[in-house]
Amino acid sequence: MSTGRGATASVIVNDHIYISNGYQEKASDAKYIEKYSITDNRWSILNSTLLPKRFANSETYNNKIYIFNGWGNSHLEIVDLATNTIAKGAVNRSYTGNAGSAIHNGKIYVFGGSGLNGAATTVFSNRFQYYDIASDTWYPLPNMPTAREAKGKIVNDKLYVIGGFNGTPSRLINVYDLNTNRWTDQYTMPVGISGHALAVSGNKIFIVGGFNNQTFLAYFDTTTHKLHQLSSNMIPRRHAVAEVYNNKLYIIGGSTTSLTSSAIKSIQVADISESILSANGSR
Repeated sequence: MSTGRGATASVIVNDHIYISNGYQEKASDAKYIEKYSITDNRWSILNSTLLPKRFANSETYNNKIYIFNGWGNSHLEIVDLATNTIAKGAVNRSYTGNAGSAIHNGKIYVFGGSGLNGAATTVFSNRFQYYDIASDTWYPLPNMPTAREAKGKIVNDKLYVIGGFNGTPSRLINVYDLNTNRWTDQYTMPVGISGHALAVSGNKIFIVGGFNNQTFLAYFDTTTHKLHQLSSNMIPRRHAVAEVYNNKLYIIGGSTTSLTSSAIKSIQVADISESILSANGSR
């Protein structure tokens, strides 16, 4: 990227990865979107100014990017990629930072986090809600079983909330069934993980980096419910973002310490095809 960035949010649209918000290595808020062209291996900056947010979320739907949550403000910003304009959506009255989000059938699911409603004290949230894009409205859902900062992804109509932090790195994987609107299964990982990024490839959810183990790389198989740790040459990083495109895992930005000067510029790519995973000696 043009500069090191941590605590960002990301989406992938067609063959472009969009990185929004976060902080820069020179300590200032990154109030812009940087776009990576996968096919051209090139970065460019979108000419649009965002509200400052750190540890925010972003999701994409119909060629628009929805940016929300985060430590900074409660506003929902909607970036139209066709016109490069920004509109405001309904304010999230229960916003947090370091929350998880995932999109499914025109609904953006948001869960966990800390700093509920901008609270200065670190109180971990179990709030679970969704934003309906069509009606521009937020709706409550059954609270998470455990309050924590969290990340999650949806696979086959189920939301998997993986790891997180509520004083210690979490070993939990909680599952929410979108068809029955109930929290169902819970799995326990052999290690706790926080400050990580997630990306989906088929039935696998890849877990990248972490606060304590910055070279952590693994995937959770949603069919077998097993965690497979992988070996790699990944640059140590936490609070990075990750996306999957054509059997490749893209790992972008992040930081190595609490200092913004440790923010990372680099993007790394890993082949995650079945043959490579089988040969990796994952455990």
